[in-house]
Amino acid sequence: MMLSLSSKEEYWLDRAMQGNLTYKESLELTDDLTLFSMGKIANRLTSIQAGNVVSYAVSYNINYSNYCAASCPICAFYVPIKLKGKTDRGYELSIDDVRSELGKAKKEGATEIHIVGGFNPDLPMEYYEQVFSTVKKHLPSVTLKALTIPEIDFIGKVTGNSIKEVVSRMKASGVDAHTGGGAEIFNHDIRAQITTKEKISGEKWLEDAKLIHSLGLPGNSTITYGHVESWNDIVDHMVRIRDNQMEQPGFLSFIPLKFSFENTPLERMGKVKRPSDGAKDLKVIAMARLIMGAALRNISVYWVGMGKLVAQEALNYGGNDLVGTAFSEKIYRATNKSDVSTIEELAFLIKGIGRIPAERDTFYNIIAYT
Repeated sequence: MMLSLSSKEEYWLDRAMQGNLTYKESLELTDDLTLFSMGKIANRLTSIQAGNVVSYAVSYNINYSNYCAASCPICAFYVPIKLKGKTDRGYELSIDDVRSELGKAKKEGATEIHIVGGFNPDLPMEYYEQVFSTVKKHLPSVTLKALTIPEIDFIGKVTGNSIKEVVSRMKASGVDAHTGGGAEIFNHDIRAQITTKEKISGEKWLEDAKLIHSLGLPGNSTITYGHVESWNDIVDHMVRIRDNQMEQPGFLSFIPLKFSFENTPLERMGKVKRPSDGAKDLKVIAMARLIMGAALRNISVYWVGMGKLVAQEALNYGGNDLVGTAFSEKIYRATNKSDVSTIEELAFLIKGIGRIPAERDTFYNIIAYT
Protein backbone atom coordinates (compact mmCIF):
# COMPACT_ATOMS: atom_id res chain seq x y z
CA MET A 1 0.00 0.00 0.00
CA MET A 2 1.35 3.43 -0.98
CA LEU A 3 1.46 5.82 2.00
CA SER A 4 0.19 9.38 1.64
CA LEU A 5 2.74 12.19 1.65
CA SER A 6 2.90 15.35 3.74
CA SER A 7 3.26 18.74 2.05
CA LYS A 8 6.98 18.71 2.80
CA GLU A 9 7.34 15.26 1.30
CA GLU A 10 5.31 16.31 -1.75
CA TYR A 11 7.73 19.22 -2.27
CA TRP A 12 10.76 16.94 -2.26
CA LEU A 13 8.98 14.40 -4.47
CA ASP A 14 8.37 17.13 -7.04
CA ARG A 15 12.00 18.27 -6.90
CA ALA A 16 13.29 14.71 -7.25
CA MET A 17 11.00 14.06 -10.21
CA GLN A 18 12.52 17.02 -12.03
CA GLY A 19 15.78 15.09 -11.96
CA ASN A 20 18.15 17.94 -11.16
CA LEU A 21 18.55 18.07 -7.40
CA THR A 22 21.75 19.99 -6.73
CA TYR A 23 24.45 18.86 -4.33
CA LYS A 24 23.35 21.57 -1.88
CA GLU A 25 19.68 20.61 -2.16
CA SER A 26 20.48 16.94 -1.69
CA LEU A 27 22.30 17.67 1.57
CA GLU A 28 19.42 19.88 2.65
CA LEU A 29 17.05 17.01 1.93
CA THR A 30 19.00 14.65 4.21
CA ASP A 31 18.68 17.20 7.04
CA ASP A 32 15.04 18.07 6.33
CA LEU A 33 13.60 14.55 6.17
CA THR A 34 13.56 11.53 8.43
CA LEU A 35 14.67 8.18 7.02
CA PHE A 36 11.04 7.07 6.99
CA SER A 37 10.06 10.14 4.95
CA MET A 38 12.88 9.51 2.48
CA GLY A 39 11.64 5.95 2.12
CA LYS A 40 8.06 7.07 1.44
CA ILE A 41 9.18 9.47 -1.28
CA ALA A 42 11.66 7.00 -2.78
CA ASN A 43 9.03 4.27 -2.85
CA ARG A 44 6.61 6.59 -4.63
CA LEU A 45 9.30 7.50 -7.16
CA THR A 46 10.11 3.83 -7.75
CA SER A 47 6.49 3.09 -8.60
CA ILE A 48 6.48 5.97 -11.09
CA GLN A 49 9.92 5.37 -12.62
CA ALA A 50 10.24 1.59 -12.50
CA GLY A 51 6.82 0.15 -11.72
CA ASN A 52 6.03 -2.77 -9.42
CA VAL A 53 8.51 -5.27 -10.84
CA VAL A 54 11.75 -6.18 -9.06
CA SER A 55 14.29 -7.82 -11.33
CA TYR A 56 17.43 -9.92 -10.99
CA ALA A 57 19.87 -11.64 -13.33
CA VAL A 58 21.03 -15.25 -13.26
CA SER A 59 24.69 -14.30 -13.16
CA TYR A 60 27.85 -16.37 -12.82
CA ASN A 61 31.07 -14.65 -11.72
CA ILE A 62 34.51 -15.51 -13.05
CA ASN A 63 37.42 -13.75 -11.32
CA TYR A 64 40.33 -14.42 -13.67
CA SER A 65 43.20 -13.46 -11.32
CA ASN A 66 43.73 -12.08 -7.83
CA TYR A 67 47.26 -10.82 -8.45
CA CYS A 68 47.11 -7.03 -8.29
CA ALA A 69 49.47 -4.10 -8.68
CA ALA A 70 47.14 -1.79 -6.74
CA SER A 71 46.85 -3.40 -3.27
CA CYS A 72 44.01 -1.10 -2.19
CA PRO A 73 43.28 -0.82 1.55
CA ILE A 74 39.60 -1.40 0.79
CA CYS A 75 40.18 -4.86 -0.71
CA ALA A 76 40.57 -8.33 0.83
CA PHE A 77 40.68 -10.15 -2.51
CA TYR A 78 44.07 -9.14 -3.90
CA VAL A 79 47.48 -10.77 -3.64
CA PRO A 80 50.33 -8.30 -4.34
CA ILE A 81 51.84 -8.95 -7.75
CA LYS A 82 55.29 -8.78 -6.16
CA LEU A 83 54.46 -12.05 -4.36
CA LYS A 84 53.84 -13.93 -7.59
CA GLY A 85 55.80 -17.18 -7.43
CA LYS A 86 56.32 -16.73 -3.67
CA THR A 87 52.87 -17.64 -2.38
CA ASP A 88 50.18 -20.21 -3.09
CA ARG A 89 47.41 -17.66 -2.45
CA GLY A 90 47.65 -16.05 -5.87
CA TYR A 91 46.24 -17.42 -9.11
CA GLU A 92 45.67 -16.76 -12.80
CA LEU A 93 43.01 -18.78 -14.55
CA SER A 94 44.08 -20.70 -17.64
CA ILE A 95 41.73 -20.99 -20.59
CA ASP A 96 41.03 -24.57 -19.47
CA ASP A 97 40.08 -23.17 -16.04
CA VAL A 98 37.72 -20.72 -17.75
CA ARG A 99 36.11 -23.56 -19.70
CA SER A 100 35.61 -25.44 -16.43
CA GLU A 101 33.92 -22.41 -14.88
CA LEU A 102 31.68 -22.06 -17.92
CA GLY A 103 30.55 -25.66 -17.46
CA LYS A 104 29.43 -24.78 -13.92
CA ALA A 105 27.71 -21.63 -15.18
CA LYS A 106 25.77 -23.66 -17.73
CA LYS A 107 24.56 -26.06 -15.02
CA GLU A 108 23.33 -23.06 -12.99
CA GLY A 109 21.38 -21.76 -15.97
CA ALA A 110 23.34 -18.50 -16.09
CA THR A 111 22.27 -15.95 -18.69
CA GLU A 112 25.08 -13.53 -17.75
CA ILE A 113 28.80 -14.06 -17.21
CA HIS A 114 30.45 -11.40 -15.02
CA ILE A 115 34.25 -11.18 -15.33
CA VAL A 116 36.57 -9.03 -13.20
CA GLY A 117 39.94 -9.48 -11.53
CA GLY A 118 43.01 -7.77 -10.13
CA PHE A 119 45.36 -5.34 -11.89
CA ASN A 120 47.65 -8.03 -13.24
CA PRO A 121 50.46 -6.47 -15.34
CA ASP A 122 51.63 -9.87 -16.59
CA LEU A 123 48.52 -10.58 -18.67
CA PRO A 124 48.63 -9.41 -22.31
CA MET A 125 45.62 -8.08 -24.20
CA GLU A 126 45.47 -11.38 -26.05
CA TYR A 127 44.76 -13.20 -22.77
CA TYR A 128 41.59 -11.18 -22.21
CA GLU A 129 40.54 -11.63 -25.83
CA GLN A 130 40.95 -15.38 -25.49
CA VAL A 131 38.97 -15.47 -22.24
CA PHE A 132 36.13 -13.46 -23.76
CA SER A 133 35.99 -15.40 -27.01
CA THR A 134 36.02 -18.66 -25.03
CA VAL A 135 32.93 -17.53 -23.14
CA LYS A 136 31.07 -16.75 -26.35
CA LYS A 137 32.22 -19.95 -28.05
CA HIS A 138 31.01 -22.22 -25.24
CA LEU A 139 27.96 -20.20 -24.14
CA PRO A 140 26.98 -18.20 -27.22
CA SER A 141 23.58 -17.14 -25.85
CA VAL A 142 24.87 -15.53 -22.63
CA THR A 143 25.55 -11.85 -22.17
CA LEU A 144 29.19 -11.14 -21.32
CA LYS A 145 29.73 -8.34 -18.83
CA ALA A 146 33.44 -7.80 -18.22
CA LEU A 147 35.96 -5.54 -16.52
CA THR A 148 35.64 -2.51 -14.30
CA ILE A 149 36.44 0.91 -15.73
CA PRO A 150 39.78 1.07 -13.81
CA GLU A 151 40.66 -2.38 -15.20
CA ILE A 152 40.04 -1.17 -18.74
CA ASP A 153 42.24 1.87 -18.09
CA PHE A 154 44.98 -0.26 -16.48
CA ILE A 155 44.96 -2.86 -19.25
CA GLY A 156 45.33 -0.08 -21.80
CA LYS A 157 48.38 1.31 -20.02
CA VAL A 158 50.22 -1.99 -19.50
CA THR A 159 49.48 -3.38 -22.97
CA GLY A 160 50.17 -0.18 -24.87
CA ASN A 161 46.63 0.21 -26.13
CA SER A 162 44.42 3.27 -25.92
CA ILE A 163 41.09 2.91 -24.12
CA LYS A 164 39.43 3.11 -27.52
CA GLU A 165 41.55 0.20 -28.74
CA VAL A 166 40.91 -1.87 -25.60
CA VAL A 167 37.15 -1.37 -25.88
CA SER A 168 37.20 -2.17 -29.60
CA ARG A 169 39.06 -5.42 -28.95
CA MET A 170 36.77 -6.28 -26.03
CA LYS A 171 33.70 -5.86 -28.21
CA ALA A 172 35.24 -7.82 -31.07
CA SER A 173 35.94 -10.67 -28.62
CA GLY A 174 32.34 -10.80 -27.44
CA VAL A 175 32.02 -8.36 -24.53
CA ASP A 176 28.54 -6.83 -24.35
CA ALA A 177 28.89 -4.52 -21.32
CA HIS A 178 31.36 -3.32 -18.69
CA THR A 179 30.70 -3.99 -14.99
CA GLY A 180 30.82 -0.42 -13.64
CA GLY A 181 33.01 -1.28 -10.67
CA GLY A 182 35.98 0.58 -9.25
CA ALA A 183 34.14 3.85 -8.75
CA GLU A 184 34.55 3.55 -4.96
CA ILE A 185 34.18 7.22 -3.81
CA PHE A 186 35.08 10.12 -6.06
CA ASN A 187 36.20 12.57 -3.36
CA HIS A 188 39.98 12.81 -3.75
CA ASP A 189 40.88 12.84 -0.05
CA ILE A 190 38.69 9.84 0.77
CA ARG A 191 39.81 7.97 -2.33
CA ALA A 192 43.43 8.42 -1.27
CA GLN A 193 42.67 6.55 1.97
CA ILE A 194 40.96 3.56 0.38
CA THR A 195 42.83 3.07 -2.92
CA THR A 196 46.38 3.42 -4.21
CA LYS A 197 47.90 5.49 -7.01
CA GLU A 198 47.56 2.59 -9.45
CA LYS A 199 43.78 3.07 -9.46
CA ILE A 200 42.50 6.00 -11.50
CA SER A 201 41.03 9.10 -9.87
CA GLY A 202 37.31 9.70 -9.60
CA GLU A 203 37.55 12.34 -12.30
CA LYS A 204 39.31 9.89 -14.64
CA TRP A 205 36.69 7.21 -13.89
CA LEU A 206 33.95 9.57 -15.04
CA GLU A 207 35.95 10.70 -18.08
CA ASP A 208 36.66 7.09 -19.08
CA ALA A 209 32.99 6.18 -18.60
CA LYS A 210 31.94 8.86 -21.08
CA LEU A 211 34.44 7.60 -23.66
CA ILE A 212 33.55 3.93 -23.15
CA HIS A 213 29.85 4.71 -23.48
CA SER A 214 30.42 6.81 -26.59
CA LEU A 215 32.11 3.73 -28.11
CA GLY A 216 28.96 1.68 -27.63
CA LEU A 217 29.85 -0.34 -24.53
CA PRO A 218 27.28 0.32 -21.76
CA GLY A 219 27.57 -0.81 -18.17
CA ASN A 220 26.64 -0.20 -14.57
CA SER A 221 27.75 2.46 -12.11
CA THR A 222 28.69 1.89 -8.47
CA ILE A 223 29.63 3.43 -5.16
CA THR A 224 31.42 1.75 -2.25
CA TYR A 225 30.18 3.17 1.05
CA GLY A 226 30.45 2.37 4.74
CA HIS A 227 34.18 2.98 5.32
CA VAL A 228 35.69 6.43 5.99
CA GLU A 229 33.39 8.58 3.85
CA SER A 230 30.80 11.16 4.97
CA TRP A 231 27.29 11.81 3.67
CA ASN A 232 28.69 14.76 1.76
CA ASP A 233 30.96 12.36 -0.14
CA ILE A 234 28.09 9.98 -0.91
CA VAL A 235 25.85 12.77 -2.18
CA ASP A 236 28.68 14.27 -4.27
CA HIS A 237 29.32 10.85 -5.82
CA MET A 238 25.67 10.32 -6.76
CA VAL A 239 25.24 13.79 -8.25
CA ARG A 240 28.36 13.37 -10.38
CA ILE A 241 27.28 9.99 -11.76
CA ARG A 242 23.81 11.39 -12.56
CA ASP A 243 25.29 14.39 -14.34
CA ASN A 244 27.67 12.12 -16.25
CA GLN A 245 24.72 10.02 -17.37
CA MET A 246 22.85 13.10 -18.57
CA GLU A 247 25.87 14.27 -20.58
CA GLN A 248 26.68 10.86 -22.10
CA PRO A 249 24.12 8.09 -21.50
CA GLY A 250 25.46 4.57 -21.03
CA PHE A 251 24.92 3.57 -17.41
CA LEU A 252 22.37 0.77 -17.07
CA SER A 253 21.98 0.96 -13.30
CA PHE A 254 23.42 2.32 -10.08
CA ILE A 255 24.62 -0.32 -7.59
CA PRO A 256 25.59 0.82 -4.06
CA LEU A 257 28.17 -1.63 -2.70
CA LYS A 258 28.29 -1.87 1.08
CA PHE A 259 31.89 -2.08 2.29
CA SER A 260 32.66 -5.43 3.87
CA PHE A 261 35.58 -4.69 6.17
CA GLU A 262 36.74 -8.11 7.35
CA ASN A 263 40.25 -9.15 6.25
CA THR A 264 40.90 -5.76 4.61
CA PRO A 265 43.88 -3.48 5.31
CA LEU A 266 41.39 -0.83 6.52
CA GLU A 267 40.34 -3.23 9.26
CA ARG A 268 43.94 -4.06 10.19
CA MET A 269 44.75 -0.33 10.38
CA GLY A 270 41.80 0.16 12.72
CA LYS A 271 40.12 2.69 10.40
CA VAL A 272 36.95 0.61 10.07
CA LYS A 273 35.79 -1.55 12.97
CA ARG A 274 32.22 -2.42 12.03
CA PRO A 275 29.93 -2.46 9.01
CA SER A 276 27.47 0.33 8.33
CA ASP A 277 24.11 -0.24 9.99
CA GLY A 278 20.85 -1.04 8.25
CA ALA A 279 19.59 2.52 8.58
CA LYS A 280 22.52 3.81 6.53
CA ASP A 281 22.02 1.07 3.95
CA LEU A 282 18.38 2.09 3.48
CA LYS A 283 19.27 5.78 3.36
CA VAL A 284 21.85 5.18 0.62
CA ILE A 285 19.26 3.41 -1.54
CA ALA A 286 16.63 6.10 -0.88
CA MET A 287 19.05 8.92 -1.70
CA ALA A 288 20.11 7.13 -4.89
CA ARG A 289 16.48 7.03 -6.04
CA LEU A 290 15.85 10.68 -5.11
CA ILE A 291 19.01 12.05 -6.72
CA MET A 292 19.44 9.71 -9.68
CA GLY A 293 16.13 8.02 -10.48
CA ALA A 294 15.02 10.44 -13.20
CA ALA A 295 18.23 9.86 -15.17
CA LEU A 296 18.94 6.28 -14.13
CA ARG A 297 15.76 4.27 -13.48
CA ASN A 298 17.46 1.12 -12.15
CA ILE A 299 18.64 1.39 -8.55
CA SER A 300 20.03 -1.99 -7.62
CA VAL A 301 20.20 -3.54 -4.16
CA TYR A 302 23.20 -5.84 -3.74
CA TRP A 303 21.96 -8.44 -1.28
CA VAL A 304 25.43 -10.04 -1.01
CA GLY A 305 26.71 -6.92 0.80
CA MET A 306 23.60 -5.87 2.72
CA GLY A 307 22.22 -9.24 3.69
CA LYS A 308 18.88 -10.52 2.47
CA LEU A 309 16.59 -9.04 5.11
CA VAL A 310 17.95 -5.48 4.77
CA ALA A 311 18.01 -5.92 0.99
CA GLN A 312 14.35 -6.89 1.03
CA GLU A 313 13.46 -3.73 2.99
CA ALA A 314 15.63 -1.64 0.67
CA LEU A 315 13.19 -2.54 -2.11
CA ASN A 316 10.70 -0.35 -0.21
CA TYR A 317 13.26 2.47 -0.08
CA GLY A 318 13.92 3.01 -3.76
CA GLY A 319 15.38 -0.23 -5.09
CA ASN A 320 13.88 -2.02 -8.08
CA ASP A 321 16.52 -4.70 -8.70
CA LEU A 322 18.42 -7.34 -6.67
CA VAL A 323 21.44 -7.46 -9.04
CA GLY A 324 21.69 -11.23 -9.44
CA THR A 325 22.42 -14.67 -8.09
CA ALA A 326 26.21 -13.96 -8.03
CA PHE A 327 27.19 -17.61 -8.37
CA SER A 328 30.92 -18.13 -7.66
CA GLU A 329 31.52 -14.51 -6.54
CA LYS A 330 34.94 -14.32 -4.82
CA ILE A 331 35.63 -10.66 -3.98
CA TYR A 332 33.00 -10.25 -1.25
CA ARG A 333 33.65 -13.80 -0.11
CA ALA A 334 37.25 -12.84 0.63
CA THR A 335 35.76 -10.79 3.50
CA ASN A 336 33.96 -13.84 4.94
CA LYS A 337 30.68 -13.09 3.15
CA SER A 338 29.62 -16.63 2.30
CA ASP A 339 25.86 -16.31 1.79
CA VAL A 340 24.41 -17.79 -1.37
CA SER A 341 21.02 -17.52 -3.03
CA THR A 342 18.81 -19.22 -5.57
CA ILE A 343 16.34 -17.87 -8.09
CA GLU A 344 13.54 -19.23 -5.92
CA GLU A 345 14.81 -17.42 -2.82
CA LEU A 346 15.18 -14.08 -4.60
CA ALA A 347 11.66 -14.44 -5.97
CA PHE A 348 10.39 -15.27 -2.47
CA LEU A 349 11.99 -12.10 -1.03
CA ILE A 350 10.37 -9.99 -3.73
CA LYS A 351 6.92 -11.55 -3.37
CA GLY A 352 7.17 -11.07 0.40
CA ILE A 353 6.78 -7.29 -0.01
CA GLY A 354 4.05 -7.50 -2.61
CA ARG A 355 6.21 -6.88 -5.66
CA ILE A 356 6.48 -8.89 -8.88
CA PRO A 357 9.74 -10.86 -9.35
CA ALA A 358 11.24 -11.12 -12.80
CA GLU A 359 14.39 -12.55 -14.31
CA ARG A 360 16.13 -10.00 -16.55
CA ASP A 361 19.04 -9.81 -18.92
CA THR A 362 22.09 -7.57 -18.47
CA PHE A 363 20.29 -4.67 -20.13
CA TYR A 364 17.29 -4.83 -17.77
CA ASN A 365 14.97 -6.38 -20.33
CA ILE A 366 12.57 -8.86 -18.72
CA ILE A 367 13.19 -12.51 -19.68
CA ALA A 368 10.46 -14.10 -17.55
CA TYR A 369 8.24 -13.30 -14.60
CA THR A 370 8.90 -15.68 -11.74
